[in-house]
Amino acid sequence: MEIKEKSILIDFEPISRRLYVSKESSIYELLNEINIPIRSVCGGLGKCGKCKILVQKGHEYLIGPTSNEQNLINETEIENGWRLACETKIKISIKPQLTKAQTPQIRIFLPSQLLLEDFKILTSGISKSIKLQPTIEKIFLNVKKPSLEEPNADFERIEKEIIPKIKNFKKNNKISIDFNILNDIPNILRKNHHKITSVLWNNSNIIACEPGNTIESNFGIAFDIGTTTIVGYLLNLNNSKIYAVDSKLNSQTAYGEDLITRLTYIKENKENLNKLNSAVINDLNEIISNLCRKANIKPSHVYEATVVGNSVMHHIFLGLDPVNIGLSPFIPVIQKDLNVKAEKLRLKISKNGNVYTAPIIAGFVGADTIGVILSSQIYNERPLTLTIDIGTNGEIIIGNRNGLFVGSCAAGSALEGAHIDDGMRAAAGAIDTIKIDTQNLDVSYTTIKNKKPMGICGSGLVDGIAEMLKSKIITRSGNFNRELIDQERFIKKDKEIKFIIVGKEETSIGKEISISQSDVRQIQMAKAAFYSGMRIILSHLRKSLNIEQIFLAGAFGNYINAHNAKFIGMIPDIHDNKIFQIGNAAGIGAQHCLLNKNLRNKAQSLLSKIKYVEIAVEKNFQKEYVEAMYFPHLNLDFFPNLLEYRDIPKR
Repeated sequence: MEIKEKSILIDFEPISRRLYVSKESSIYELLNEINIPIRSVCGGLGKCGKCKILVQKGHEYLIGPTSNEQNLINETEIENGWRLACETKIKISIKPQLTKAQTPQIRIFLPSQLLLEDFKILTSGISKSIKLQPTIEKIFLNVKKPSLEEPNADFERIEKEIIPKIKNFKKNNKISIDFNILNDIPNILRKNHHKITSVLWNNSNIIACEPGNTIESNFGIAFDIGTTTIVGYLLNLNNSKIYAVDSKLNSQTAYGEDLITRLTYIKENKENLNKLNSAVINDLNEIISNLCRKANIKPSHVYEATVVGNSVMHHIFLGLDPVNIGLSPFIPVIQKDLNVKAEKLRLKISKNGNVYTAPIIAGFVGADTIGVILSSQIYNERPLTLTIDIGTNGEIIIGNRNGLFVGSCAAGSALEGAHIDDGMRAAAGAIDTIKIDTQNLDVSYTTIKNKKPMGICGSGLVDGIAEMLKSKIITRSGNFNRELIDQERFIKKDKEIKFIIVGKEETSIGKEISISQSDVRQIQMAKAAFYSGMRIILSHLRKSLNIEQIFLAGAFGNYINAHNAKFIGMIPDIHDNKIFQIGNAAGIGAQHCLLNKNLRNKAQSLLSKIKYVEIAVEKNFQKEYVEAMYFPHLNLDFFPNLLEYRDIPKR
């Protein structure tokens, strides 16, 4: 009997770690064994209640809540699946009943406040210079005091003082003020000798009045809400300087790692939309708090937030039902950009602060793609440019100054370590680069933060597959080369052939780290999704056109070896010096919208120039996808410069 049949499978999210357990251990002990340190004041004695985890699946394979848990967690939380890691134990006694059944599976979500180890989340990107022209302007006023001769009202006196100081103020414009701050004005004026600072939004609306001169404290936050990660940037709106950056794993992964799973969750029960909305709002408020603490500023001095994200993340953030985005003909509730009061969205910035959400394009192609387009300025390029934002859901943009075509492909989460036997997200101990000696198959590698290896992240997987091809360990069809499987680095385990990357004596998890046949298939499917998607979109342009340069956006696109991505057939065969890794382009786009209000008009106007392609329903999609499953492609004419493939077996 194979080891998997004797074990219970545990998936830990959002870190995408998979573990097979065949002994009675607590979750706390298991996490320590695989070097995932978690917070616990009492050291796992069941006394502090700090190691709370959410059991999402497989309750029947766990011993029930202990008395310690019943004392430290309320009844409702226990009913909803919350447990203490140190008290939750595997019910190994159930194993004999499962010998003929499918491997039992437990899914456990680890909240961000529980995890001690930092994850590698991309926050940087290449930013092209833009003119500073924010919607927020702070103006210091020395307001004339009222008298019996001139008994003018407080607001009218502020209005009279502020109009001459507003840049580009037009005579026909009017100044308005948020109603809920009117009652604060008398106090602010009279306690500060009528010296105040007014915060003006979009040249017309006073959203705050503050005592004294606070012009220097003028901040905004740009958010990139990804399916897996969220990044926030705190910027000074007076000089465009970034004061702080913060990021975290998206807590929505507790309810599903991909968009389809979350849409299904909402479809099952409309109340679940509120759960997902609360999860992302809590994440954003945590980031706001962290950013303000790092920069030593008050949240009330943050007056605007700009937000980008794919269509589903956009809707969930706004509390809009996204279900129809996942159903043909894939219609969102709203496409155009929005300005909403922060208070309505429960964001803890200035109470009358503005929240701007960029427009979405169509289907799953959302405001994050608008961010990528704005920051990369692909619409100004002369060469035909392919831009890929590589994530759980991949967006593809092809075009130049003559027009843009976009589409979305479900690449899955394999590139982030999910569904890979030894896969993990980019964190300390993740193997991020791999090199294989073509003569003796010896493997060299590096890990994030130089820690002992505990798994392979996406960039390491792409390297691994490329190196296995160059060494003829796998064939172009993705099968293991039968002529080599007797070599000592090959093992047969769990009814599957695996190639050992790191021996168990070198790892921190007490077992070898390998790439299996099913792992290769997962990467094939992901890379085929991108390449076939690109081919489908390209078919909507003139057939004689070829990609002349490539922009790789997103965390995965930033960290991978671009040549190896080309070698496995994820991107077209063009010269390496025409491939540019542009970082978190969506986040940079959100920053640009925060710093220059004219770019918001640009974003809206781009919608009429972007043609959306629903890749999966195109008649040639299946054919293109199947052919792209080969390394680098079934048709080697598409990759004439990869000469190594002359010697790599097809099957």
